Amino acid sequence: MIDTENKTANRDFFSRWAHRYDHRFFQFWMKRFQDPVYQEIDFTRKSSLLDISCGTGELLKELSEQNKHRRLILKGLDLTPKMVKQARKKLSSMAKISVGDVHHLPFKSNFFEYVTSTEAFHHYADQHKALKEIARVTKPGGKVIIVDVNFFFGAIHRLFERFEPGCQKMNNRTEMKRLFEQVGLTNLQQQRSFLFAVMTIGIK
Repeated sequence: MIDTENKTANRDFFSRWAHRYDHRFFQFWMKRFQDPVYQEIDFTRKSSLLDISCGTGELLKELSEQNKHRRLILKGLDLTPKMVKQARKKLSSMAKISVGDVHHLPFKSNFFEYVTSTEAFHHYADQHKALKEIARVTKPGGKVIIVDVNFFFGAIHRLFERFEPGCQKMNNRTEMKRLFEQVGLTNLQQQRSFLFAVMTIGIK
């Protein structure tokens, strides 16, 4: 029941935001989450990346523009059809965007060199299951990169969980590390990517 309620709350919340998601002020905030991800990606001549909860596709657009002369497989997934519609319009043939749920990824195992998620993990209803699916579709030796909100204090996290629509659980650094370890990700690294976010990286 909580999974269905969580999906509905998130889909409704982000559907209302879809037409404003690319507003300059909002993207200024989002880019603070996305900027450290670019530093962790080193594409070869042929590489693959999946961006989960991709929104309107800004991260994928930036990656495509930075790597115009490489053969890339870029895919995005988002729960909200209105977000996917915006992303498809923006990205055209640069990336393939699908409607889907992180808890049941519609991709074969061991496929992507990189799997990313920015400013979304706290919305996932079953975070262990979501991260297990993320690890499943990552190639052996591939990198999982999660950037999520972190406000230093647990009390603020609990307020967000109570009042932000669709928010399930906001994790501290230790909790995120534990989740990564539970699904078999190794070589864990963490860094504060800007004032209100922490990036956690693991290798499959």
